[in-house]
Amino acid sequence: MDAIFMADDLDWQPLRPDVAHGVFGKTLQDNGTKMMLVRVEPGGGFASHRDGYGHLFYFLAGVGSVRVGEEEPRARPGLVVRVAAGQVHSYENRGTEELLLISVNIPEK
Repeated sequence: MDAIFMADDLDWQPLRPDVAHGVFGKTLQDNGTKMMLVRVEPGGGFASHRDGYGHLFYFLAGVGSVRVGEEEPRARPGLVVRVAAGQVHSYENRGTEELLLISVNIPEK
């Protein structure tokens, strides 16, 4: 992948159909730490699950819910969520517009 590119030139790919529906991503970087632009259709989202790596979610547009352990803040632009490896988490678009976020998968050291 080139160092400079337009995200619009990348195709949306379905993400994790084993635990998600209505969730699509564009990989922006994948060199051990994976960074994706993610869009979630209204009513779509990730079911509660655990991963062997951490996450950082930065919500850009739309509204919804995100759950990390027992916390369930409202997903909205500007919200940053850190998920530790092995921690139960999920998110869902509860609005009428797409939910847009940057998702970073952080490998364990």
